[in-house]
Amino acid sequence: MKKCPNCNFENRDEAFFCTKCGTKLQEQSSDTNVNVGQQTYMPENSGYTVNQVIEPSVQPSSGVNISIEKPKKKSKALIYVLGLAAVIAIVFLVMNISFAKPAEKVILGLVKLSKMDKCTTTTTVDINYDGDEEAADLLNKLTVKLETAADVNELFAQLNLDLLYSNKPVVQVAAGLNNQDFYIDLKDLHKKVFYQDVEDVIPDYPDFANDYKIIKKAMDGISLKFDTKKYMKIVNKVLDDNIKKSGNKVILTLDSEIMSELFTALLEEAEDDNKLMESVRKNGIDFINRIIKEKKKLKTIDVDDLEETLEIFEDKDEFEEYYQDAISNALARLDYMDFDEIPELELIFRFGSGNTIKGIDFTTEINDELEIFVKADIKSGASFTKFNRKDSIEIKKLMTGGDIEDVVEEITDNLIKAVKKNKDLTKKIEDLTGQDVEDAIEMLMYGASNFIP
Repeated sequence: MKKCPNCNFENRDEAFFCTKCGTKLQEQSSDTNVNVGQQTYMPENSGYTVNQVIEPSVQPSSGVNISIEKPKKKSKALIYVLGLAAVIAIVFLVMNISFAKPAEKVILGLVKLSKMDKCTTTTTVDINYDGDEEAADLLNKLTVKLETAADVNELFAQLNLDLLYSNKPVVQVAAGLNNQDFYIDLKDLHKKVFYQDVEDVIPDYPDFANDYKIIKKAMDGISLKFDTKKYMKIVNKVLDDNIKKSGNKVILTLDSEIMSELFTALLEEAEDDNKLMESVRKNGIDFINRIIKEKKKLKTIDVDDLEETLEIFEDKDEFEEYYQDAISNALARLDYMDFDEIPELELIFRFGSGNTIKGIDFTTEINDELEIFVKADIKSGASFTKFNRKDSIEIKKLMTGGDIEDVVEEITDNLIKAVKKNKDLTKKIEDLTGQDVEDAIEMLMYGASNFIP
């Protein structure tokens, strides 16, 4: 064993550096000293902003002098460097996991999540029903998978829905919105995509989208400053044992009483927070001015209303009155809110590297008979269905004289084929309805078609 001359830790004979402190293990002494500094989460007066993600940093101290004798072979030098980097990374990760409080870890993760411009969330919903035996046998084998893709800059969105029974796929459909179309893709149920011009669905949509982008760009400059320690103290005090850390997970239990107490305590603190109030006022002035600068591009926003609001923000006394009224009204509304209707939730935040939330799971009990389990995986990036209008079906034309009967017939036939591939579901439908699966689905589709204008 090689004993470290710095800390006396006993290392393996083949070790070149001390596993504990990083000192070089050679006959001649080396002056290697690696300090891994971790940025403390949101210190008082740190200038932390709600629009920033505080990244922990790994930096050697200014007096660090890492002296490594040049090895004979270049490949070994690379191994030494990578090994040293790995040790530093591991030490940092251990420190980050060990010392970050659960509530602070969740808030940092949510802030980082909110800064994603493109993201895809895959959500799995399972049901545990303990009521009627026949209904329970059907519901408890159903699984719904939802994949939601969003681009908050371009205002693109798409929802993919997969229905599974006994963990076997049955049908898949998708619906989405881009800057031109609202569309529905029935996948295997129909060979063509159905679409409608987005302005027929949302009048003046391009104008709203235009102003949204101007507002979003203006919001990117918001940088609120406040005493974060005071608010984190409130969060930690209220949540107490209801939030805890387990490995790379943070488990949060919320009920109506906790949510009411938390919102009330935070608002009461904000009510008397002059630093926060002044930061809101200054950021509001900057935000409004950034929008006014783009007034020639605005389509739906009234510039006169903006300028009137700006006058309120610029008058400190008048703004303070508005600020106090806003907080007081929010507190009053909390008194009238029926939090008892909110079921207890157990939220599990799953973390990846860099304090990034990679998933959120939750369980909620709707009543004594029904419990729902939701698992959501989150990743950066998003993709959307691409289609050619020439090869697609316009919904308006289909509804006003198109071959709607042929379309419904094709969808019905393909739905029957899809269901019959799942023998468990086929048997369950026939047991519940007392009909052949073909007749049951045809009756279902006939009923649905009656709602088509």
